[in-house]
Amino acid sequence: MKRKPLIPFLLIAVLGLLLTLGLSFIGLSEQAEREAEESGEASVEDDPVAYGEDLVAENCISCHGENLEGQGEFPAINNAASNYSAEEISTIAQEGIGDMPGGIAANAEEGDAIAEYLTSLEE
Repeated sequence: MKRKPLIPFLLIAVLGLLLTLGLSFIGLSEQAEREAEESGEASVEDDPVAYGEDLVAENCISCHGENLEGQGEFPAINNAASNYSAEEISTIAQEGIGDMPGGIAANAEEGDAIAEYLTSLEE
């Protein structure tokens, strides 16, 4: 160490920088989680029916109506469970059917949440 006195200081500086970055990322992650909890948005882990309801409100009511009773050329989906199984509803939400485009649900988890919500309307 007598020949290279800057090495210990350089190591300490690098370790300090890495520690600062690591703690910053942890803080950002916790902040995002806290904001999601405060906003009241449902997640599929907490309540798939509420999450499905949020997805339907965002993606379906513009065509199928406020109460999902259908409007114009768009059919009612408030009784979808009497015509389709939960798996079929999930597939329709992901891939579409007839003139309805696919992609309402971005993945199978969202499709399943939409199916959970629509089948809960029948109960």
